[in-house]
Amino acid sequence: MNEEYGHALKKAHDFIKASQIRENPYGDYKAMHRHISKGAWAFSIADQALQVSDVTGEAFTAALLLSKLPTELVGEKMEEQRFYDAVNVILSLQSSNGGYTVWEPQTAFRWIEKFNPTELFESVIIETE
Repeated sequence: MNEEYGHALKKAHDFIKASQIRENPYGDYKAMHRHISKGAWAFSIADQALQVSDVTGEAFTAALLLSKLPTELVGEKMEEQRFYDAVNVILSLQSSNGGYTVWEPQTAFRWIEKFNPTELFESVIIETE
């Protein structure tokens, strides 16, 4: 199995390590209404720095599983601090009701939904879960 899947596992592990967001957005990101993203994974490239909770959860799980395999098979393990950063960003996205938002914690008021011009995409202006 090592010969058959080892190369693919190493490439996957390298991709997961390379695609993790390593820093928060540039400048005063809070003044620009951005959320922390250090430790997260994004839909797109890490340079985009827009964290996604479910992508982060899946990549974190894969990184944990790959960290249990021998380094001869999957390459160097991720630094431990990067796992802590991932947990930190996941917990920061948890809502007061216990759910997890996709992009950022709920910061807007529910009445903003009145500005939604569509009926088809009801309740999409603000994060609620």
